[in-house]
Amino acid sequence: MHIKENLINFLYDKNYFISIYDNYIYVFNYTELEVLTNKKIVLKLPSFKLEITGSDLIITKMLKNELLIKGTLVKVGFNYE
Repeated sequence: MHIKENLINFLYDKNYFISIYDNYIYVFNYTELEVLTNKKIVLKLPSFKLEITGSDLIITKMLKNELLIKGTLVKVGFNYE
């Protein structure tokens, strides 16, 4: 395992991590990107779905299990199915 991965696992010792700011949202440890439009993004996480609605939504950073979404955020909701 790489040093970077060890550090990330230490800092983010959770199933998921979500940070919401004025014009962007950071999601760590999502499992699947289900819906992607410029007005709605739905992410599947281990125990729920994260639904983000707004306008001009774009993914500015996408790694294996990390996303940074920018745009005008209107609503962020959790759907427990």
